[in-house]
Amino acid sequence: MTGHSAIALDVGGVIYYDEPFELAWLQGTFDLAVTADPSVTLRDFIEDTERFYLDGKTPAERPGILSSAAADESWVRVRRAWRELAQEIPGSIAAVTALAREMPTTVVANQPPECADVLAEWGLTAVLETVVLDCFEGVAKPDPRLLGIALARLGRPPGELLVVGNRVDHDVAPARSLGCPAVFVLPEDGYRRPPGVHPDLTRAYRALRAVRTVPPGDDVPRVASLADLAASPLARLGAL
Repeated sequence: MTGHSAIALDVGGVIYYDEPFELAWLQGTFDLAVTADPSVTLRDFIEDTERFYLDGKTPAERPGILSSAAADESWVRVRRAWRELAQEIPGSIAAVTALAREMPTTVVANQPPECADVLAEWGLTAVLETVVLDCFEGVAKPDPRLLGIALARLGRPPGELLVVGNRVDHDVAPARSLGCPAVFVLPEDGYRRPPGVHPDLTRAYRALRAVRTVPPGDDVPRVASLADLAASPLARLGAL
């Protein structure tokens, strides 16, 4: 067993669903792209989406619709609607509150500034020890330095910080590189699809999302949700 005295939580896929934001961004990008160029088909767009999610390139290296002005404008619109699109994963607000009562709890995530507004509206900022978002810190996952900022603020050695996330590359790998224990939250798809998102685009996105959130090996503990983690006596006792 591994002892821990503090917890670092991801947000997307742990506290709220990532999918509504991404689906709204994708559909918005497609709609704007078609307005600019009516020859763009949904099939073209889905193929570009597959490349975007799977090729591992940076936006500057990745020409295509999802690196275009349409994508930028769609993201601006999604950020404006962030509060409306944010959907709590069932039980996560109560779970964060419960965990924070037991030990110092922080958020460490790649999220836009609007995430901080949602955390505050949901009453979580008041119970969290600190909030570490890439948009404010100038470094993003999978770079372990983002997690290092949380360690410094909490004043904890790596071995005492339990990292909770839903991606191996962005959560488990950085945690392990620093010597932090990790718990993997299994994918959950109970979100409401934003209005107007094409079913074919939804199906393609879900398949790509499944690739991103493949669970790690059996050497990493898994939980179905943050609520399940908060209910675990091992989490309360600082051993998991």
